[in-house]
Amino acid sequence: MWAKSAWLAALILGALGLGFDHLARLNQAPLFLAFQLASLTGTGFAVTSLWGKVQGPVLRAVVVVGAFIVWRVSYFPIMVFAGWVATLGEWVAVQLDVVPVVIYPTFFLAMALMNWAAVMAGGRLLYTKKLRWAPLAVSAFAIACLVSFTSSEDWTVLPDYNFAITQPAPAYFPPVGNPYYEAVGRPQYNLAEDVLLFASGAMYSFIPSGPWSSAVKGYLEQAFRDMPKASSARRVTEHYVAFRSAQSFINAPVLPQSRNAVLAGSPGLRR
Repeated sequence: MWAKSAWLAALILGALGLGFDHLARLNQAPLFLAFQLASLTGTGFAVTSLWGKVQGPVLRAVVVVGAFIVWRVSYFPIMVFAGWVATLGEWVAVQLDVVPVVIYPTFFLAMALMNWAAVMAGGRLLYTKKLRWAPLAVSAFAIACLVSFTSSEDWTVLPDYNFAITQPAPAYFPPVGNPYYEAVGRPQYNLAEDVLLFASGAMYSFIPSGPWSSAVKGYLEQAFRDMPKASSARRVTEHYVAFRSAQSFINAPVLPQSRNAVLAGSPGLRR
């Protein structure tokens, strides 16, 4: 029964993603709701998986509360990693040139799977004595905490409040160069910000070249140059704007060559 439900959920997320891929214009509210659905689907399946492995109301309450904490802490890092998986899928499809590029089916499924894995990794502490993997899980959780809470603005109950962003999708910003590594260690940044900068620099280096990938990468780079110091919540908002601005590049044959958008600068985000 669980396996059938998981396959059904995967089909729904995949179909939803295909629908998003074929939209000429991506609106904020549907994208926000889709990310919540994908992440909470993975979290929910993890809770149901753990439910039968622990006994008693106390441990089951710990499972529910712990799953929420893991979801809250890992939401932003998983959004980024799931997006990166989508860029890999785009690159493979472009290289093979025999199947159409898909972005959001991969994105949503990766987001659900990563949330499931994150909660399951934490939940294993409750029912197994084999803890050889525990240091890795604890380290990943600590890094996720630093990435998700870089300023006092990030201490909120939910990880994402971006149901509405009034800024329209901006023009294309071509990637210029990795701006993150050179910022690490500057006096204005705290430890959490340095960790986020290093992680962003590493991710930037591994994003392959593709129409959609480059559009997302270029906007995020320009947003960082415009505002090099910002909260994690702000960075989440910037990712939404990047995804929306890249919508027209899904299955685009070539990238625009004009740098007029870069020279014009990036408008500020308005919530």
